[in-house]
Amino acid sequence: MTDPPPERQGESTWDRLRRRKVVQWGVAYAAGAWGLLQGISYVTATFHYPETFQQGASVLLLLGLPIAITVAWYHGDRGEQRVTRTEITILTLLFLLGGGLFWRYQHATEPDSTAVTAAAPATVQPATVSQDTGPSIAVLPFENRSASGEDAAFFADGIQEDLINTLSRVPGLTVMARTAVLPFRDTRMNLAQVAADLRVSHLVEAGVQRAGDRVRINVQLVRASDGQTEWSERYDRTLTADNIFDLQEEITEAVATTLQLQLDKRPGEHLLTGTTGNLAAYELFLKGRKEWSDGSTPESVRLFNEALKLDPNYALAHGALAEAYVSLALEGTMPAPEAFALAKASAQRALELDDHVVQAYTALGEYEFHYAWNWPEAEKAMLRAIAIDPNYAVAYARQSGHMAAWGRYEESLEFEKRSAELSADRGRIVGLDLLVSQRRYQEVLDLTAGYASPQATDYLYDRAIALLKTGHQEEALRRLERWSGLHPDSFRRLATLGWAYGQAGQVEKARAIMGRFEALSKSGFVSPIFVAQVAAGLDDRDLAFEKLQEAYELHDGQLPFIGDDFEYGPIRDDPRFRELLRKMKLDAFFPGEAQA
Repeated sequence: MTDPPPERQGESTWDRLRRRKVVQWGVAYAAGAWGLLQGISYVTATFHYPETFQQGASVLLLLGLPIAITVAWYHGDRGEQRVTRTEITILTLLFLLGGGLFWRYQHATEPDSTAVTAAAPATVQPATVSQDTGPSIAVLPFENRSASGEDAAFFADGIQEDLINTLSRVPGLTVMARTAVLPFRDTRMNLAQVAADLRVSHLVEAGVQRAGDRVRINVQLVRASDGQTEWSERYDRTLTADNIFDLQEEITEAVATTLQLQLDKRPGEHLLTGTTGNLAAYELFLKGRKEWSDGSTPESVRLFNEALKLDPNYALAHGALAEAYVSLALEGTMPAPEAFALAKASAQRALELDDHVVQAYTALGEYEFHYAWNWPEAEKAMLRAIAIDPNYAVAYARQSGHMAAWGRYEESLEFEKRSAELSADRGRIVGLDLLVSQRRYQEVLDLTAGYASPQATDYLYDRAIALLKTGHQEEALRRLERWSGLHPDSFRRLATLGWAYGQAGQVEKARAIMGRFEALSKSGFVSPIFVAQVAAGLDDRDLAFEKLQEAYELHDGQLPFIGDDFEYGPIRDDPRFRELLRKMKLDAFFPGEAQA
């Protein structure tokens, strides 16, 4: 290798830079990088990539500039030539420095849960999930070993979920919700890593093999601290509904005994009640529950009803059907009077058959809150559900939402934290929605700044609203468009986007969304509250209150949130808004004038 020839005598530094084409290369690199970033920005927006994709590309291109300048210095004016030792040394140092800076950037953008917790003031403090000190367990998705493959997957999933429900009845044992363990299906992580991620002391893993009327289940209880198996068993049974439920109780009793926990049941009693002796009904119930979990609510309703045709006294199916009807009402795809009446009837029938069906109480709590507007009864039903199953994350999440709607933010936060603990949802900032509800927008921006997580899409909504309310309309709308595009069939998300367009002065886009709702209403039910929401964003008060009155007459399920909902800020000073709160008996929770 040879060093470059000496500089020309009397040549200035600027002349050297021009002769070696450093300036030209630098300008060309900057122009090319800018064009590339525009393309990356388009791709990021089109395919809804995380913002960190674009941010990382920007950092890499910035770090590439000194490398391009160095190459230009050595090769700019002489074409092909041998690479020098000095050049290699400089480029190596630049690559090492750039790599170090990029590593620092990545770690700087990762959320620091301690910093997040400390950043918010005491009134409603976003918090991360604490680790329970008592025994805790996660039932991993059961491996389906049946020859029929996916045709039998629902069966393995159903047994897993039922085992979660029976273990949840063991006093003193914290059991992770099914949603917490789903990400670990077919994972390549070892069990110790899974347990650490879920923050549990023990794991249950199992395989289910079904062949005709025979079923084999291999199950083991694993200690997280050292990955050792504390208990294992293989069960071979003739497949009947009774056998499956007995088997789940046997496993629960073995786990409780191994963990030295005392079951709270009398001889002859069962942990999982409200079941059926009809195997076909049970299988339809499992399929319906899976459809509901996957978001296919109408199909779940059909399957639950099919199960009840085979066994009209199947209490758990009545409870699950009640929750499914609530979902139809809240999704705005079935008129509230019809959906909530069906939900109430199914819940009451479930409790007539078995007064420990927790889903029946949550459905009744939702009925009382969203439709009957009987706030004391709503709280009573939800707390009863939690008393029956202290590990039912859904009940905590719903009670948190109810309390926020009543302006009881600190209590809401406690229930939200418990729901996050049971769901192992530690990738989000607990309490962020409550800050939005209290119009503490700058705190939301501070807490979500630079958030670089696979779950970052969870923050599109909260950060977008904070950006919109602090004057950053273009970025806010871009985020809300992405947020709405993730669930294009969601009327609620579409209405929020329309409201935001109205707030940003993009009247034609807001009106277009109202037109879309009008067109959709000709072929199916569309709640008037969605049009009211967009109209509020446009400050079209007469239309907003016309639609809110229609929603009031329907007892629309979303109406109880108006006292807490910032989206009605533009019309809160109208006397008609205060009158609506009074008629719903929400004015007791919001005695003063709320701010936009």
